[in-house]
Amino acid sequence: MDNKPLAHSAHDGVDSQPYREHVENVIGNKKVKGAVSRAEEAGAFSQKWGSALVTVVRTAASYHDLGKLDDFFQNILQYNRRDSKGFNHCDAGTAFLLRKKILEAALLVYSHHIGFPNMQAERAKNANGRNNLLRDESPFKEQEHYRHTDAHLEIYLKKHSLIFPGHQLALPETPPLFARSNLTRRIALSCLVDADHGDTARHYKKECDIANATPDLLPDKRLATLDAYVAGLAPSEEPADARERERLRIRQDIYATCRDALPADATRIVSCDSPVGTGKTTAVMAHLLRVAAKRGLRRIFVVLPFTNIIDQSVETYRKAVILPGEDPEAVVAAHHHKVEFSGENHATLRLLAQRWEAPIVVTTAVRFFETLAAKDTAALRNFHQISGSAVFIDETHAAMPVPLWPQMWRWIAELCDDWTCHFVLASGSLARFWTLPDFVMPAEQREIPRLVAEEKAAASFDYEKKRVCIKTLQGKKGPLLPRDELAKAVLAKPGPRLVIFNTVQSAAVFAHYLRDKKGENPGLVIEHLSTALSPADRSKTLERVRKRLRNGETNWVLVGTSCVEAGMDFSFHTGFRERASFASLLQVLGRVSRNGEYNDAVVWDFQHDASEYDLLSIHPHFKTSARVVGQLLEKYGAALTPEHCTEALLLEINQGTGDAEKMAREIRTAEDAINFPEVAKLCRLITSETQTVVVNQALIERFESGEKELFPSSREVMLNSVQVWENKLVDLPVKPIGFGRELLGISEGSYDGFLGYMKGLIPIIQGKSRGGWNF
Repeated sequence: MDNKPLAHSAHDGVDSQPYREHVENVIGNKKVKGAVSRAEEAGAFSQKWGSALVTVVRTAASYHDLGKLDDFFQNILQYNRRDSKGFNHCDAGTAFLLRKKILEAALLVYSHHIGFPNMQAERAKNANGRNNLLRDESPFKEQEHYRHTDAHLEIYLKKHSLIFPGHQLALPETPPLFARSNLTRRIALSCLVDADHGDTARHYKKECDIANATPDLLPDKRLATLDAYVAGLAPSEEPADARERERLRIRQDIYATCRDALPADATRIVSCDSPVGTGKTTAVMAHLLRVAAKRGLRRIFVVLPFTNIIDQSVETYRKAVILPGEDPEAVVAAHHHKVEFSGENHATLRLLAQRWEAPIVVTTAVRFFETLAAKDTAALRNFHQISGSAVFIDETHAAMPVPLWPQMWRWIAELCDDWTCHFVLASGSLARFWTLPDFVMPAEQREIPRLVAEEKAAASFDYEKKRVCIKTLQGKKGPLLPRDELAKAVLAKPGPRLVIFNTVQSAAVFAHYLRDKKGENPGLVIEHLSTALSPADRSKTLERVRKRLRNGETNWVLVGTSCVEAGMDFSFHTGFRERASFASLLQVLGRVSRNGEYNDAVVWDFQHDASEYDLLSIHPHFKTSARVVGQLLEKYGAALTPEHCTEALLLEINQGTGDAEKMAREIRTAEDAINFPEVAKLCRLITSETQTVVVNQALIERFESGEKELFPSSREVMLNSVQVWENKLVDLPVKPIGFGRELLGISEGSYDGFLGYMKGLIPIIQGKSRGGWNF
């Protein structure tokens, strides 16, 4: 064997990488920022765990690839051979660290490729005297992996000591333990895998070095820039309209209040239930910058529930907090699957976003919260960036399913208490769930002050009551409206009009029905927006919607699903919301007369008749919450306000099936048992069983050509595909495509830019029904 052992083989025109170089890079040195530097930066914000984090990460980094010194594996690397035996190079470092009783570092080495294990299952491997915790019992050659490792471990260690002479890789005298903090374990693994996987990717030229490309937060300077931006939004002259003057004064008061709010150091979580249209986007950012300056925080996260509202927030921040000479994309990074990067530095900008390196990161609730619960290395790679951060959870009501909040709350509290984070929970329909024992155990409850005190917020809530009101549509024969009666009611109200349904099917059916009836109103325009459309077509629809609103068009209707109800900067004259949850109803209030343009703005709550003839469908998930909305409307009528959100949530819990409480207990039990895979599985924010269907015929033809060089990129596929529930795929005309036939392509004529994939489904659904109109 070559006297210079390798860590990575040569291929694709790139030379091999020596073992010593890779291990030194993963630990860290003057040229490369390694795992230790990442741990030191994260640990600087944790008095409780900082020192232990650095020690554990340094030890794991030193021995993470020890098994690569095996002669069998070196032969594979030296001669670029295939590993036909499935050799596990992680077992050796794990075995050595377990022998030294450095359990936390052993866990990191074990997990740095396959992710965290179920520690219950690992403890079971100690039964019957086997003592095989975290050891690989799979076969290798003629025996189990762990037996091969044990027989050769001293040889590996001798080679290792020759490569690193003089005790450069010293072991801790007192091995630290992270006790019950699985969150700290996730941060530790994040430090290791970011350094390890990053060095490998850079060696093979798959990533660039961004160590010197990250701007600093500079919160004081950015706050001054934000102040100037907000001041510039005010009109040069006082508005003549009294309502507009009131709205402007409220926005200015909210901004000043949030900006000047500096909670005591012990207060690390605050809430903001300021109503829609009061400028939370900039006001909360001002607060976060102020807190960051006072506490020396290094990063700000803005977490939003939907990708379609990330871009508008990013656009605002890139105008509001950028200093002279800065690249806006390097300072405010958008992290979601649809984001595009421009310019010569697009590769660097992509990494700044994906690795959460930028000083301000705007991401989705799915990416943020699933990272907290993650067990896989790819999902955890950027998690160490969270320490010492200020986090703005906007539209908190829509951040995640109810059962996930109890455990997420524990993690949020731990990040604040042990890692110097600061959270703002904000929504115009904020339920104060942390006050309910069903959500938060009494021992874990804490006082969460309002960022805008009640007396200050009173003016904004009074204005909200005057801005728009809630009414309920009644049909001729009762509360359930047939499709034609609902259509007449919608078109009879002043436009522009927004109609939101609970299901993709209902939205598509109603949009097509209205467009089919245009003969009675030749100038009528119908727009449709839901996940039945590909991201590319949704973007086109959104642009048309914004243009119609800017131009003041009135004779048109936007029919959609919940993807248009939260955070979108829309302002319609009249809104209609199929009865779902109280939070959903309140969110639609923010899309109607958003800036107080209309004196007679109404949001109509409605229920439709789900007859087979009408093809409108019912979403089973909203059965309990819709019943609660009806009870609240009957109890409070026009006096129903966002202040009733907590009452609505409590009613949903009490009237529910108990599934939410059961799932919350299961998550807590799995986390306490250190069962990482189960926690990650239970904490998925999106759990629907869907399949990707490509809808662009040009892309489908490129797949069907069979020539791999013509195959579309993953980004092209993402922009031109839809996610379809598996039970709908039975009826949707699709066919396998791709090199391995792993994708599905929709049949020609079964998709368009108006109805999306529902164009192919509605005729089939109609054929199964007892009637309906001619599609």
